[in-house]
Amino acid sequence: MKTTTIARLARIAAVTSTLLAATAFAAPKAAPVYRPLAGDLLRASRARDAILELDLPGGQRALEGVDQADPALSVERARLMLFSGDYDGAVSLLARQDLAATEEGAELGYISAGCARGMAATIAVRDDARGVEVRLQDDEDRALVPLLADVAVQVQKTLMKDLGVELPKPLRVDLVRDQFTLAAMTGLPLEAARTTGTVAVAKWGRVTMVSPRAMQHGYPWLDTLAHEMTHLALSRGTRDKAPLWLQEGVAKREETRWREPQPLDDVPSIDVVAAVGLDKGLGRPIDKLGPSIAMLPTPEQAQVAFAEVQSFIRFWTKELGDDALPQLVLRIRALDDPNDVSRAIKEVSQVDFAEWDRRWRGHLATVSHELPADQMPGGSIPNVHEIVKRVRLGELLRERGHFAVAAGELAKAQVIVPADPSIRCFLAAALLAQGDRAAAAPWVETIEDVHGRQGRWWSLHGLLFADRDADKSFSYGVALDPLNPQVACEEKLAPALPTDAIRSALCGTARRIPR
Repeated sequence: MKTTTIARLARIAAVTSTLLAATAFAAPKAAPVYRPLAGDLLRASRARDAILELDLPGGQRALEGVDQADPALSVERARLMLFSGDYDGAVSLLARQDLAATEEGAELGYISAGCARGMAATIAVRDDARGVEVRLQDDEDRALVPLLADVAVQVQKTLMKDLGVELPKPLRVDLVRDQFTLAAMTGLPLEAARTTGTVAVAKWGRVTMVSPRAMQHGYPWLDTLAHEMTHLALSRGTRDKAPLWLQEGVAKREETRWREPQPLDDVPSIDVVAAVGLDKGLGRPIDKLGPSIAMLPTPEQAQVAFAEVQSFIRFWTKELGDDALPQLVLRIRALDDPNDVSRAIKEVSQVDFAEWDRRWRGHLATVSHELPADQMPGGSIPNVHEIVKRVRLGELLRERGHFAVAAGELAKAQVIVPADPSIRCFLAAALLAQGDRAAAAPWVETIEDVHGRQGRWWSLHGLLFADRDADKSFSYGVALDPLNPQVACEEKLAPALPTDAIRSALCGTARRIPR
């Protein structure tokens, strides 16, 4: 077992939701003194508003024929380049001394330089029919693009229905190799990304995502795309005035609304995680989460914060109906003071934020406050060292062909953490390797037996229970871990390929370039 798997076992309480991204990040450390930005500030403000709304043609029109020497307008020209994907152009413009000496110019210069480095010599793949442009830091991720584009179309339709916001085309997605590049291209501090496991950010007019190949067991990359597209839609619909709690709560809600419900979508229950987290002192008032959930000190605090905001938005929309969110977006957009969101909430619901917060907390008091140990925020798994030893030994034995002995060691680990999907997969694979399908099947038969979604569990389930809609099982697996050879190839042995053309391409890529 690799180190990342050992770490995962030790931190299993930090569930998958902590991997999903936040979008408001601090700028790089400021210089001691900045010059005030001078120039045609009114025209620059009009251009900036258009750009932040993702109305790039409108931003271009606002900047046509401007004085090239005007500092404020030059900063907005650079912002337009950054949002349009012309990173080198933005870097060149922001190198001007008069711009670099301003706070706005320094921030944009820092981000533009990180984007230019991260996307140097990358591959751009356009799907004009679907209105998606994906830039790949690694050309071997090209096989992911058709699925990204297909999901993007479905998410756009859902966001139009749920928020009343139409995202402009093309949707820009930058797919990067690692969290280091993610941080450099977005402004998220690297340490914060590593602490909370952030894998995607929606900022600067695009979605930046870490490739699923960077994670040992992948991550819910398609739901993550939906989450980040929601951030873009809210920024566009509210003129970037939505507070963090609303951004994250709505984005969590929209993660899964583009598709049919799947098993474990609400496991563990977000209401219960929020309630337990608040009981344990891991929560914060949702309107005082700081600049970003991704910058909270621990994965457990991030997990609870995500649960809090998602629980609040779900409670609020259930009380008011689905029409409330589009109305709220419009009212926030019209605010003169972005800090007066409570007034917008009251205009929609006749009740202000403080009263809704009180009602929501009353709702949490009615839910169960019990969670299994492996789903408990800030909890710990007993006998972690014993688990790691058994799993590592079992995998070493399996790799050397000692399948029966390997299964015995893995079974001992499974007894300690019976609901862990990864150990069940290791055990089932060892039993399959010795030809015992009957013994392997129970370990991947019932999804309610596990706590946590894993791609390999679904591909093994599809293999061993082909009569239970195997194609859906394989699709679930790909949505979680698309570049794992066993998952992408539907557990087929080379040179056999899946019959679906997209999954066949994924299978070929996964076999050719193992992680």
